[in-house]
Amino acid sequence: MSGHPAVAAEPGPAQFGRFAILTAERRLLVDGTPVALGSRAFDLLAALVARRDRIVGKEELIEVVWPGLVVEDNNLQVQISALRKVLGTQAIATVPGRGYQFTVAAAAAAPSATPLPEARSPRAPVRASPGSRLLVADDNKVNRLLLCRSLELMGHSVASADNGRAALEKLRNEPFDLLLLDLEMPELDGFGLLEHRAADPALREVPVIVTSSLEGVAQVARCIELGADDYLHKPVNPVLLRARVDSSLDRKHLRDRERELLARLAPNRSADPQAESGGAPGRRTEATLLLARLRDIDALASRQPAQETLELLSSWTTLMLDAIEGQGGVVSQIAGDGIGAVFGADTPSSTHGDAAGAAVQAALEMLELVAQFNAERAALGKPAIALHVGIASGEVVAGDAGTARRMAFVCVGAAVERAACLEALASGRAGAVLIDAATHAALSGREPTQALPSAVLPGSPSAVPVHALKGTR
Repeated sequence: MSGHPAVAAEPGPAQFGRFAILTAERRLLVDGTPVALGSRAFDLLAALVARRDRIVGKEELIEVVWPGLVVEDNNLQVQISALRKVLGTQAIATVPGRGYQFTVAAAAAAPSATPLPEARSPRAPVRASPGSRLLVADDNKVNRLLLCRSLELMGHSVASADNGRAALEKLRNEPFDLLLLDLEMPELDGFGLLEHRAADPALREVPVIVTSSLEGVAQVARCIELGADDYLHKPVNPVLLRARVDSSLDRKHLRDRERELLARLAPNRSADPQAESGGAPGRRTEATLLLARLRDIDALASRQPAQETLELLSSWTTLMLDAIEGQGGVVSQIAGDGIGAVFGADTPSSTHGDAAGAAVQAALEMLELVAQFNAERAALGKPAIALHVGIASGEVVAGDAGTARRMAFVCVGAAVERAACLEALASGRAGAVLIDAATHAALSGREPTQALPSAVLPGSPSAVPVHALKGTR
C-alpha cells in the first residue's frame, strides 16, 4: 500500500561493529545510543551501506541523495565529513578519482540490511525536504488520518495528536521539523497552542502551518501575529499543501544550517536568537593557536574561472573544519584562503600539552586531507593545492565578541601573532608546519621535529627557536 515495500519489510537493525543502522526508522545507533543525523547524511549513509560491496561514484551518490537536483560536489563532501565525524575517518574510504566505499564489516549475527534500490530514476518526484518529521494536530479523525497519509506519501515521518494539549506535550518531548495545526480543538485550541509556542524558546523554531475551516482575515491575522508561518483553508488542496510544506521545511533547514555554522564560529553563544546575553565573558587562559593558509591561491585564481575558485575555497574550508573540529578545536577566523583555530581555550580542564598535541594532530590531518583531495583533483586534470601552517602556544584573552546579530569566538594575544608570523615563515615551504618553542616544549617529544634557524617572533625581544614537524616539507 505504501509503495515502499523494501522499507516496510525492514527486519531489524543492520549491525556494523559499534554501529546499528535502522533504515525503516531512519536512525543510527552508536553503542546502542541514538545519534542525530541530518536527512541528507542518513540517505548518504544508507546508500553507502547498501552498496558496501563496491566503490560508489560521486554522480551516483548525488543522484540517490539529491534526486533530480543539480548539486555541487562540495555538498557531498560536507555530508561525508559529517558521517566521518560520527563513524570515524576510516569508516568511509575515499578512492581517488572513483568515489567512496563503506568499509566497516557487518556483524555476523546481525541481520543484513535490506538492499536499497540503485540510483533513482531522474523522473522520480523531487522533494524539497525529504525525510522530515512532522506533527499533525487535529481533533477530526478523518481529517487527521487523511492529512497524515498525504504527508507520508510525500516521504515524511508523521505523528499526530487529537487535541492541543497532547500536541503541546509531543512538541516538548520529541523533535519535529513542522507542525500542521487545526484551530478548533478540545482541551487547548490552536490559538492557545500558538501562545504557548511563542512563550517557549525551545518551541519557537518549529514552523507552524495552520489548517482550519475558519474563515475571515481576522483569524488568519491572529495566527500570523502569534507566529504561524502559513495558513491553509480546509479542505486542503494537495498541490498547495505540498508546496507550503516544502517551503516551510526549506526555511527551517536553512535556519538549522545557519545555527550550526554559528555554533562553529561562536560555540558559547546562546542558541536562542532572541537571547539578551552578549555572549560568554572574556577570560585569560593558556591555549594553542593554529593558522593555516592555502599557498599561491592568487596565482591559481588568475588562471581559472571565478566560480571554480570559489568552489575550491569551499571544499578546502570544509576539509579544514573537519580536521579542526575532529581534534576539539574552535574556529576563530575564516578568511577565504586562511583559517584560524584555537585549542584549549574553551576547555579549562585541558592541559597545555593536550592543547598543543590536538593542534598538531589537526595540522597533520589537514595535510592528509589535502593529499587525498589532490589525488581527486589530479584525476580530473586539475592542479594540486598546498597549504602551510603556523602553531603557537601561550596566554590569550578568549571569549565571544560582536553584537547580538553577529557574534564570533575570538582570541587575542602574542601567541595569536606568533602563529600568524610562523604561518608567514612557512609560506615558502609547501606543506610545512612550523611551531614555536612553547608548543615544542608542550609536545614533550610526542611528535618528531627538526630545528630551523631562529627568528624574531611577536612577544620575544630577540630571535627564538623555531621548529618544523618532521615529515612535513
